[in-house]
Amino acid sequence: MPEPLSARRIPELDGVRGLAILLVLAVHFGLTSNPPEPLYSLLRLGWSGVDLFFVLSGFLITGILLDTAASPNYFRAFYARRALRIFPLYYLYIAAFFFTVLPLAHYFQRPVPPGPAQGWYWLYLSNWRSALGPDYAFLSHLWSLSIEEQFYLVWPPLVLWLGRRRLPWLCAAFIVAAPTLRFLWHDHQFSPEFLYRLTPFRVDTLAWGALLAVIVRDETASRRVLRWSMALAALAAAGLAGIFTFYGTKNSQPVVAVAGYTLFGILYCCVVLAGFRGWRPLRASVLRTFGKYSYGVYVLHFPMVGYFYLAMEPAARVMGSVPAAIVAFILGSAIALGLARLSWILLERRFLAWKDRFQA
Repeated sequence: MPEPLSARRIPELDGVRGLAILLVLAVHFGLTSNPPEPLYSLLRLGWSGVDLFFVLSGFLITGILLDTAASPNYFRAFYARRALRIFPLYYLYIAAFFFTVLPLAHYFQRPVPPGPAQGWYWLYLSNWRSALGPDYAFLSHLWSLSIEEQFYLVWPPLVLWLGRRRLPWLCAAFIVAAPTLRFLWHDHQFSPEFLYRLTPFRVDTLAWGALLAVIVRDETASRRVLRWSMALAALAAAGLAGIFTFYGTKNSQPVVAVAGYTLFGILYCCVVLAGFRGWRPLRASVLRTFGKYSYGVYVLHFPMVGYFYLAMEPAARVMGSVPAAIVAFILGSAIALGLARLSWILLERRFLAWKDRFQA
């Protein structure tokens, strides 16, 4: 019996994770010294790293579900393994904020802008609340994890019910529906993050990855897509370059939100395919290292960003804003990687050791 595709360890996909988290770190740390154009606009494109995470998650999760659909413990194995991977660090982080950081801030009379009630975070619904209004600064980045967790919750029964033959139609429906909704709601009165954080507006990137997972399990379809992947990537990149030239790189800009998210979905689908096919540049050790610890880096890096803004503005006056942006990116990434490595040793790998008890 051939080994399922999802059982293979593909080093280049760790490289894709590494690329995604480095894009996020670039926008969060690199902008702390407010570098001049065009570096500012290039660094600001780091917001698309979340889109790359979404495409990769759609690809990997759908692949796992397709390969284990005949398993008698299909649901139990999937949900248990996801919980062991995601819950420990996530819940420790938000518990530390609500039960330690927030009370200490109030005790020392430090100003803390009001944010949503705790329940939005405990239930992985913070993206819905923060899309409509203010968010806690230390928790603002958790919106993307909420979208992924909502995807993990509803996707397994859909994959099992539809199977390989009908699942592509659902993916296609999401790929069409999401940009249509973004277009219909582009003129809104809500938070600037409204189109960026609300699940129905972002589901197309997950659907691109899911569709790719179906395609690579069909030899004929895989050959056809592979033949056209470079051209698709080039067209998507050209379209993005045109949009950014005329409308800028801000993710809340309506044209960027309506069309840019879709083009990033196509481009990053090609990047994930390249990783799946073993594209050697994605084997770079720095990418694979950041990829291995990307979850911890993402969760733990964000509280540092505000302090980097305080530190790098005066540093920029001494060394110049461009060198300061480079220093901020390298230093912030290194510290975040160190924290994530510590989290892996002390917490995450202890829970991951239990995953073997829930093999499909």
